[in-house]
This record gives sequence, C-alpha cells and structure tokens, in this order.
Amino acid sequence: MTPLTFGSVRFDAELVVFDKDGTLTDFEAMWGRLAAAWVERLTVHAGDAALRRELYHALGYDPQQQRTRPQSPLVIASEEQLLTIAAAVLYRRGVSWPGAERRVQSAYQRAVADLPLSDRVRAAGDVAGLLQRLRDAGVRVAVVTIDMRQATEEILRILGIADRVDHLVCGDDGLPWKPAPDMLLAACERLGVEPARTAVVGDTVADLEMARRAGAGLAVAVLSGTDHPSLLAAQADAVLRSIDEIDIQVMPTNEEGRTTKDKQRV
Repeated sequence: MTPLTFGSVRFDAELVVFDKDGTLTDFEAMWGRLAAAWVERLTVHAGDAALRRELYHALGYDPQQQRTRPQSPLVIASEEQLLTIAAAVLYRRGVSWPGAERRVQSAYQRAVADLPLSDRVRAAGDVAGLLQRLRDAGVRVAVVTIDMRQATEEILRILGIADRVDHLVCGDDGLPWKPAPDMLLAACERLGVEPARTAVVGDTVADLEMARRAGAGLAVAVLSGTDHPSLLAAQADAVLRSIDEIDIQVMPTNEEGRTTKDKQRV
C-alpha cells in the first residue's frame, strides 16, 4: 500500500478509482459546449425563443452563465436519455414523436460533427502527471464512467493516459450505473483489490454514493465538476478543489531504516 494525501486526509491506497467528466476532464468544455451547440441547431430555424429556453431548462444548462445545473440530466443522464428528453420537449409542442426523434438526433449529430472530441477534451488539472506518479508508486488506477466505451477510450487517448489506466468500466458494459456499487465492485474485482483499500474520486453525489455502497475506504469529492459543494461535503471524506490536491507521500524512516507512519485513515 502507498500513503496518499487527499487534501489533509491521508489514506493507504492500493487502487484509486476516478470518475471521468468533471473529475479528469473539464465538464463544461465537454458537455456544456455540446449542449449549447445542440440546442442552437434545434432552434435556429424555428425563431422560437420560448422553445430554446424550454430545451435548455429540460437539459439543465444555463446559456447565460455557461454553466450546467447540479443534479441535472446533462450531468447524470445517458446520451440516449438526453435525446429522449429533448424529443419530449418537441412532442409537447405538437411535433409527432417520430418527427421529434428525427429532429433531435439530426441536430445532435450535427453538433457533434461541429465539436469533435479533440476540440472538447480539456484536462481538469495535471491528469497525466498524477496518473503517472500513482503508477510509479505502485498504485493501481481505474476509471469508472457512465459514458460509452468507444468515446471514453478516445478521450483517454486524447488526454494521454490510455496506457496509465489499469482498468476501465463504462456505461455500456452491462452493469447497473452509479450510484449502484456494481461498477466500482467490478473494477476492484478485476484488479484484485479490496474496496476497503480503494479511494474513489468524483465530482458528483452519485460517485460518492457508489463508493459508500461498495464499501470503499475513502470517498473524495472534487469541485471541478458541477455539483454543489454542500451536497458533496455531506457525502465525502475529503473535498478537494481538483485532482491537483492529491499527493503521494514519501514515508520517513527511523534509525533502523524502517518507515514510520502518522495516524491515518485505513
């Protein structure tokens, strides 16, 4: 085990499990920009400001502040669910369901084409450096996300960390999503690490609830995502501004050359 510090909390970790969006990547750059481009595509020919406001509200994005609302569909829902939410808005305004589905899917595909992953992926801190230091210290690394595997693998490549992640669990792996414990338990089982020796780092309440339900040794919140700090603090053992406040400790030695430890979480 390797002693790590998460802010002021020390924990002997064999495995650190990270969420992706809002934790390793800038959430607004990834999803906020896409939501704005999507809604604008959907409404550009309608000339209907009320429809535009309704779509933004339904998805949970504030275009004036360029911020996503905590606990909103844009944060929690899958891509398929977001498409259904947008289609439901059009359906309530008199568009047939098949027509609504076609419109939202077409606009979404155009928005994705306009904003490819390479333009939207921004690291939320020194992601590559941190993961390399963890690997060098013998700490295993996993990423657990509800996003789909193909896109997630591409994002890890863009971040330059594909070879620094020991295991990846994604939303299309057939497991119940966060806050259920299954995704985290699967990562622990695959890597042969007990949940009690695992630290979970995420930006949402769902990440922290997953950690609790799985029996993780440490649940760490980062404020680089969208959830409100008070909601995260109620669930977390430590609250950090970003992953940059995670540090690897070099243990001091006594006169006999043995390492000594301060009181710490285990």
